[in-house]
Amino acid sequence: MRYSFKIGSAWGIPIELHFTFILLIIAVLILSIPTMQFYTFFIVLFLFVFVVFHELAHSIIARHYGIKVRKIILYPIGGVSEIEEITDNPSQEWRMAVAGPLTSLVLGVALLAVSLLTSTQAFTLATFTTITGNPLTDLATLNILLGAFNLIPAFPMDGGRVFRALLTERLKYSDATRYAVYIGKIFGIAMVIIGFWLNFLLILVGVFVYIGASEEAEQTIISTTLAGVRVKDVMVSEFGSVNRQQSIAEALEVMFKNRYHDVLVEKDGVFEGVVTWSELMKVKPEERGALAVEEMPLKNISIVEDESILEANKIMAREKIDLIPVVDKQSPKKVVGVLTSEAIAKAYEKSKSK
Repeated sequence: MRYSFKIGSAWGIPIELHFTFILLIIAVLILSIPTMQFYTFFIVLFLFVFVVFHELAHSIIARHYGIKVRKIILYPIGGVSEIEEITDNPSQEWRMAVAGPLTSLVLGVALLAVSLLTSTQAFTLATFTTITGNPLTDLATLNILLGAFNLIPAFPMDGGRVFRALLTERLKYSDATRYAVYIGKIFGIAMVIIGFWLNFLLILVGVFVYIGASEEAEQTIISTTLAGVRVKDVMVSEFGSVNRQQSIAEALEVMFKNRYHDVLVEKDGVFEGVVTWSELMKVKPEERGALAVEEMPLKNISIVEDESILEANKIMAREKIDLIPVVDKQSPKKVVGVLTSEAIAKAYEKSKSK
C-alpha cells in the first residue's frame, strides 16, 4: 500500500505528499467550514510550501556531495529526502541534516523581520502558541518552530542525524544510530504522555516520532548487515539465457521457466545484455514468434561477484530491472551467475529476523 503520492518535482527530484499531510489539510478545512473562517486552512497550505523549501535544502547539499536524491516525501512536521546511499562521512551527514532546519529558521527570522517592520503588533513568547491573525507573523512562527523542532537531537528529526554524525566520530555507525534512536523513542513517549494533559495533537506527533525512530533503527541495522553480504553469497549459479537469434516467444519461455522478470542474452558464453520485461511486453502476442531478440533494445549492465548486494540493488533500482548478470572480475563478458530482486528481498528479510 502506498502512503504518499507524487504531486510534482523540483530540479528533477520527485516530490510526494504523505497521506498524514493530506489528512491534516482535510481536517483543518472541515473544522473551518462551520465558522467559514479559512485563515488557518491557508496557513497550513503555506506550511506545505515551506516544508518543500526545508527538504530541498537537504537535497541541494546532498547533490553537492554527489549523492543522488530519489524523492522527497512531505510530512506535516517536516519531510524526508530519500537519498540513494547513506554517506559514511560524518561531516557530510551533519551538513546535509542541518541544512533543512537552518533554511526554516532563516525563512522564519526573515518573515518575522518583515512583520515587525510593517506591523505595530508586538511579538512575545505567547506568539509561538497562538494564531495572531497576521500572516507574516504566523508564517514566521511556523518556520521557526519547524526549524527548532527538527534540531532536537533525536530521530527521526534532522537533529538526530546531526547527533549521530557527531557520535560517529567516536563510535561505530550502528552504535551511534542506536543512541540517537533511543533518545527519539524516549522523546516520542514523553510527547504522548504530555499530550494527554495538554494537546491531543501532541499525542499524534509523539506517535509519529516514535515510529520514525523505530524505522530508522531497523533501516540502519539492515543496511549495515547487508553491506557485508556479497553478490556471490546470494546469486544463482545455474541460470537460463537466450541468444540474439531466438524469438521473443522463446525468450519469454526461458524467462517463465527460470522465474525471471527479465531475459539474459549471451552468445557462446559471452554476455551481450539484458532485455527487460517492459520491452518484451511492448511486442504484440501475435508478433512474438516472428520477432528475434536481436531486434530488442539491450541493457548492457552487469556486476561482479565481490560487490555488495546493496550496490547491486541500487543499480537494479536505477535501471528498473529485476535481474542483473554476475560476471567474472577478470573476464567481464563471462557470466557466472545471476542476481534477482527476489534473492535480494530474501536477504533483506533474513537480516530483519537476526
